[in-house]
Amino acid sequence: MNDIQKSYDELPYTSSAFPETSPARLEALASFLSLTPPPSKTAKVLEIGCSYGGNLFPFAIANPQAKVLGIDLSEVQINKAKELAEQMRVDNIKFMAKDICDFTDADVRDYGKFDYIICHGVYSWVPDMVKDAILKTIKRFLSPNGVAYVSYNVYPGWKIKDTIRDFLMFGTRGIEGEAARVAKARELLKVLGEYAKFCQKDGNVSQIFLNYESLKFHIDHILTTGDSYIAHEYLEVFNDPIYFKDFAANLDKNGLAYLAEVGLEDVFQSNLGIDEFDAYIDANFGSRIEKEQMLDFLTNKVFRRSMIVHKELIPNDFSVNIGADELCKLHISAGFNKEKDGYVNTQSAPMKSEYAWLYQVFNDVYPASVNFADVAALLKDDANAVKSAYFGFMEILAADCAKLTTYERPKIIYEAGKSRLKERVRGYFEYFCTANEPVIKIADELNVSANFSQFDAFIALKFNGENSLENIVKQTAKFAQERKLEFAGKNGEAIKTVSKNEYQKAAQDYVKDLEVKLSDGGFLENF
Repeated sequence: MNDIQKSYDELPYTSSAFPETSPARLEALASFLSLTPPPSKTAKVLEIGCSYGGNLFPFAIANPQAKVLGIDLSEVQINKAKELAEQMRVDNIKFMAKDICDFTDADVRDYGKFDYIICHGVYSWVPDMVKDAILKTIKRFLSPNGVAYVSYNVYPGWKIKDTIRDFLMFGTRGIEGEAARVAKARELLKVLGEYAKFCQKDGNVSQIFLNYESLKFHIDHILTTGDSYIAHEYLEVFNDPIYFKDFAANLDKNGLAYLAEVGLEDVFQSNLGIDEFDAYIDANFGSRIEKEQMLDFLTNKVFRRSMIVHKELIPNDFSVNIGADELCKLHISAGFNKEKDGYVNTQSAPMKSEYAWLYQVFNDVYPASVNFADVAALLKDDANAVKSAYFGFMEILAADCAKLTTYERPKIIYEAGKSRLKERVRGYFEYFCTANEPVIKIADELNVSANFSQFDAFIALKFNGENSLENIVKQTAKFAQERKLEFAGKNGEAIKTVSKNEYQKAAQDYVKDLEVKLSDGGFLENF
């Protein structure tokens, strides 16, 4: 474990937030799957392997009645997380430098049981005894109706990545220092990629590289990633993928059970969609776990993000049945772009055209949430429209393009004397507007990346309930012009700003967009 701690102390990750781990989302998904999870707004939350706390701060800030604990092996990262909590004035979060193998009742005396336990990017990267400790901790400290989240690398998809990792571990042996090892790894990846490419020349395909396209895909991706990713994903002491069936067996051994993937892909894509193969799977594999494992083989699954609950909550014949009652438990925020060929979601994936009217309903109220029960009530005199709405909602959920909660999310428009940047958020934005190299990434109340620049954070603080929008625009234009800063347009290109009028127009558009981003992120409050 000392080697693991040393590698993270020497080359730590920038601490990001992950929307799939948000307790609000976990609560919504568990409710959708007919369980009764604890309310996230007042939840006790534990993250195992919290780094600098980037995945916990957005939730803790947005939910002052919640109690949050983050633990990590790295004292360097934990000490910085404690410093950030004090600096940002977040009073409901605590950090502890702790080996999960030594985690005891004394460590949680202020918490008791946890309603949500998060373990992202840890399970596959630790030895078996630590894996076992993670699952035992979840069993021991998860509240009766609580939900845990664990992510992990899986076979068979990781088989070719194993080869790349083994190659890099061999090529960097004997090199001291994480930075030097990563630099050597990048060099080796380029050589391997070029050699594989050479073996394809003139149709002379080497037998070793018949999987050239897959190999090239992974090499190209790795080379685009940061040094910390390469260090901890491919050069770490441990990276131990597992077959899903074996992970499920480990859960069972510890009195836990698999609920579903957090992206609901196993709910909405529970088969291949090819009749002859689906019929074969149904005829030869009886349990849900076996079917999932078979699908992992056939789809070359690489990574899983699993929700876990106490074993007694899931019957042996557990199956997912989604009706209107389950759908009504969700409040959904989603925005769609209208293009000439129809609507696309935020990932630019096309949406089914028959539900275009529903996408427009979501757009009209965005970033406020929409509840199926409310839509159905408005359409109650038209049974076909209600049916269309139901399937449209399911299409949105299947596309995994929406923010999900069990509570209504409002749309708050900024107006001096009536609304402002949330007081609990001010410390968070103050950090990002002063830190030239922040160790955490900014995210909204649901852990979705907020994509705020340092300048964005600075101007966001002007939304204090005292400044009018007009005044914020003037301050923005003056600040930008004095420092010859450029505003980015919709296409990312810099907007020409030379004259005072040009700065004023660019600032006006910028502030308007920023207001939408602040409302979308849940950063504004009425007062």
